[in-house]
Amino acid sequence: MNSLKNGVVCGKWYDYVRHAPFLIGLITTSPLPRLCHAVEVKPVINAQLLGGQYFYNDSDNSFGGLATLTASPYTKFNEQWSLVPLYSGQYKGTQQVQDLIGGGTLFEESQDHDFSLKGIRSFENGLKIKAIGGYGVEWLRETKNESWTKGLYDNHRLSGGTEAEWSWAQDRFVRLAYDYYGVRFPNYQSLESQETSSGLGRELAQPDVLNNGNHSLTLGGQCAIMGHGLFEWNANQTFRHFADQHVVVISGDLTGETRHDHLRSLSGTATWPVVTQEQWRLFGAFGYSWTQLLSDQNSYDAQQLVFRPTFYSYHTQTVQTRWTALIGPKPWSISMQALLSRQQYTNRPVQDAIGAYGTDKTRVDYATVMWELGYPIAKGFQLTLNASLGWNDSNNQYTALYQYHYHTASYLAGFTYAY
Repeated sequence: MNSLKNGVVCGKWYDYVRHAPFLIGLITTSPLPRLCHAVEVKPVINAQLLGGQYFYNDSDNSFGGLATLTASPYTKFNEQWSLVPLYSGQYKGTQQVQDLIGGGTLFEESQDHDFSLKGIRSFENGLKIKAIGGYGVEWLRETKNESWTKGLYDNHRLSGGTEAEWSWAQDRFVRLAYDYYGVRFPNYQSLESQETSSGLGRELAQPDVLNNGNHSLTLGGQCAIMGHGLFEWNANQTFRHFADQHVVVISGDLTGETRHDHLRSLSGTATWPVVTQEQWRLFGAFGYSWTQLLSDQNSYDAQQLVFRPTFYSYHTQTVQTRWTALIGPKPWSISMQALLSRQQYTNRPVQDAIGAYGTDKTRVDYATVMWELGYPIAKGFQLTLNASLGWNDSNNQYTALYQYHYHTASYLAGFTYAY
């Protein structure tokens, strides 16, 4: 790690902090001039560049690339104050299915970029108070000839929040966080009218219907468990408001009320060291998560004149496991991960292949298996090989609008770098 300690750098940071109201308002128990005693900058970089082949429903995409980068000049002023600028970016040049408006939509390529700034005030008793602000953008291309930044579902995210974390021992902590984030879809307003007239639903016939604001409260932590293991858990409550999406009633008309969602989630992951010999180590992890979305938005199918109450409400259960082996003094790493998930919609009726409605409620099942091999080739560099298989299935047979039935496979090779 590199360190920078000089008065010029310190002076610049002091001037920045002095004019940053979100940090000044966070904590004022330590005089700001003390920040200039010594500034230590520790750059942290994680990068990945992979290429290979991707298969969607047995149709191969000749070449796909995956690139990720996380970079942060972690800046420590003294034992009390730290500042963490962070950039995190990702490019996927492979076909993928994302759930943006209640069903799977297929995209050819995507980019995601996030910028954040975190101020941290540390106390001697293990307490840390954090203030966080960030901005992110996601660009999605549904076809190869679509221009970047012109995609129908491109979105921008603006966020801010605060967090309190108390750690009483290494890898033992509890935290409470509040975040607000808004999501905007700048291109959806001008392009969505033709799609809604094709049957997506009456609730999506107005401008800016996907824009939403979110208040999120998270309680989580990590503790020791029997067998020298660690257990990490999180509980979240998020209240989401769609300010321009009016609620649909049984007549198909839009009311003056706008959509509100309540998202709840619980998750826990336990990790154990299974083998801890000198030449090789094996770690196993098991996790479970539960998510529930309660929405007051209904849907009206204008083509078939069918009213579908609480159309977006669902609950999801997921189980997963991960096994990682480290072999040798400069270890190779071999890992296998498997995931199984079921999403059950509360009141969304199934449809047959031509769109006729049935009496059962829609469910969506997803499973994936991934293998990865890492081999160290130089300081910080690692050769990486991975392969994955995925399956998505549903009792809903109508796929004119959403992707419910597909399977994927990929193999990728490349390099990772960590500093």
